[in-house]
Amino acid sequence: MKSSFFIWVLMSCACCSTAQLTFKSGWDTYKTSLLTHEYTYTINTTDSTKNMLTDSVNFYASADSLVIMTVHAPFNDRSVYKTTVFLNAKKQLIKKEEYKNEGLQQIDEYRYDNKERKLCMVEDNKQSGNNFKKLYDYTNDKKSGETVITETSYFNGRIEFYTKTYLDKKNVKLKEVRLNDNNKDVLHIETYVYGENGKVKERTVYFPEWKKTTRFEEKEGSESPKCNKTLPVGTAEKITLTNRMSIIKKLLLRNQALLGDKDCPDYDYKFTNFTNCDIIVSNTKTPNVKKVVFRYKEKF
Repeated sequence: MKSSFFIWVLMSCACCSTAQLTFKSGWDTYKTSLLTHEYTYTINTTDSTKNMLTDSVNFYASADSLVIMTVHAPFNDRSVYKTTVFLNAKKQLIKKEEYKNEGLQQIDEYRYDNKERKLCMVEDNKQSGNNFKKLYDYTNDKKSGETVITETSYFNGRIEFYTKTYLDKKNVKLKEVRLNDNNKDVLHIETYVYGENGKVKERTVYFPEWKKTTRFEEKEGSESPKCNKTLPVGTAEKITLTNRMSIIKKLLLRNQALLGDKDCPDYDYKFTNFTNCDIIVSNTKTPNVKKVVFRYKEKF
């Protein structure tokens, strides 16, 4: 009996190895057209033996690329965390499901209007039983050309607060006004200053009740565009999952001058072969230690 069971297991494994890769979310099983492996390392550039794998994630995409499942198994946790996102034909997010092992934790659902603007977002937490809902309304100021997005936020069916977001003609966020549940009393006003790279450089929050203003610097907005760019991997060597560490080490060695540029104490460089591999290198607060993300795509 035991030998028969063992043979059955081997035959099952063989069938799985020859069939197209699939992934399951809830009751449904999807054929995989693209699997993206992502490995995150901390690498000491002065000591090749001190290379640590800190995280790994897999991304499964369905045949029509409208269903994508992320599988994450943290090293310090025995659980497996899965997130499945469902997109519409215009690649807008319409649903997200979060699982811990096979237990459904949360469902988020989204609706859009015929101008592709978000109308509604509902978050249903299966663990706490709490329900969050946000409704969105859009108006335009004819004089300034600004767009005003009014968000009404609900918690378990009761209005919690309102938020008015102001965008300029280029859809750049200018300010955000948070109002109480009466839609009159202002809780705070948040404005934004952008850097030359187009990212937020500073946030200013004004609290009318205390007549106090607080400023927050955002590091990303202060970065020079040259410190955040896409570059070729720069090798004719075939890149695979098995030789990834060799590829990463050679890339770091070839780009020593770039990674040591004193004008870029904080950087985020994406090296790509434009087909199936991306290597993202960023600096850390620890001298000579880099954060490296290796992404590799497999098509089926």
